[in-house]
Amino acid sequence: MAKVTCFVCLNTDDKSNLSKNDSPDINIIEKLQNCVPEIEWKSDCYICPKCSEKIEFIYDFRHFCIKLQDERLVLWKEVKDEKIEEVIPEKPLQINNFTSQHIKSEHKKFKEYNCKYCTKKYTSEIFWKKHEDRCGNEQKIEENSVIYSQKDVKNNNECDLCGTLFNNKYLLKRHKKNVHATEKNYKCDLCPSSFVSPVYLNAHKKYHSGDRKHICLFCGKGYITASDLYHHEKIHANKREYTCSQCSKAFNTSSDLHKHKICVHVDRKLWKYSCNYCERKFPLKINLDAHIKTHTGEKNFSCHFCDKKCISRSALTRHLESHSNVKSFRCTLCSSGYKYQKSLDIHMMKSHGVGDVKIPERIKKYFCHICPKSYYVNSKLEKHLRSHAGDRPFKCPNCEKCFVDKSYIKQHMKVAHNIPDI
Repeated sequence: MAKVTCFVCLNTDDKSNLSKNDSPDINIIEKLQNCVPEIEWKSDCYICPKCSEKIEFIYDFRHFCIKLQDERLVLWKEVKDEKIEEVIPEKPLQINNFTSQHIKSEHKKFKEYNCKYCTKKYTSEIFWKKHEDRCGNEQKIEENSVIYSQKDVKNNNECDLCGTLFNNKYLLKRHKKNVHATEKNYKCDLCPSSFVSPVYLNAHKKYHSGDRKHICLFCGKGYITASDLYHHEKIHANKREYTCSQCSKAFNTSSDLHKHKICVHVDRKLWKYSCNYCERKFPLKINLDAHIKTHTGEKNFSCHFCDKKCISRSALTRHLESHSNVKSFRCTLCSSGYKYQKSLDIHMMKSHGVGDVKIPERIKKYFCHICPKSYYVNSKLEKHLRSHAGDRPFKCPNCEKCFVDKSYIKQHMKVAHNIPDI
């Protein structure tokens, strides 16, 4: 007997046991479209008896609820009128992020005002109007500016020290006072930082306390201030509401958009952070701070597997992957495995001609000052220099033999002591 498949649960059964939606009295597809509009239901299909029964129940229940909605609204109004007035607390309640989200989602009595320039919503008409005016001005600035923060752009509300644009003179004045102020009389007693007002000083001291009481509901990560948590949760939402007017790339926060514009669309000659050692320029202070460590040799992040120290936490994270044998990135054409996505991209381009990644040109720029040999990386040169000095710091744990490099011990253990690599 012929077998057919139920279009709802996808179970296969005899054709005689399933009903076909081809008669006007069944009308199952219309009910499916009414109850589950997210799916495109085909008109000519088979449906099993169990699914037909479920569809009838859901359809009847939905229309039962809709039918009594008018009576339900009358009942809610009566309950609201008879409700006893709540006692007002002596101290005003502090509304946190959860409470504000709860009010917006659960109490629909608040009218929502939508900004026509972005996706923000407000329950207060006053705040909505102020935001929409400000948002409109920002959009006009974005449309009229050719390149963000270029010196040839003339704007009455442009900072003449860093080129940042503002919506009004008040924000520009506050920016100059707080960012470019020469006198910062409020000094932190825990570090050399100083500030123009006690408000900024108190906010700064929170980072010294290390109290991360603002917890992300998505990943559990803690933050010191509510502002930091707010910007972090935007990453989880991934709405990318901030779009660059120059290349159409979108970002989750205005800070990320600001960094993108400075790094990508501002001429390198206008970058204001310069290294005192090599005069190299950087777009952001965090980039300069990381670069200076390469000159000073400061390495504060230690690996707990070996003695290596790294300049930054991100560099330590990359180094920790070298201790793992897991190769998560695999080639779909030859099954070669790699630890890093970049290594896989280079392999695909070199071996299979797939992709558009630029193959890095390897140059032997590390030269030995004793002999003519040169190397691609500094670690290879350091190992080579030990051979000139006779320095063999890596000793075999089973005998007295020493080696120039730690990797040689593994091969020695296999050959001399018959101990395989663990």
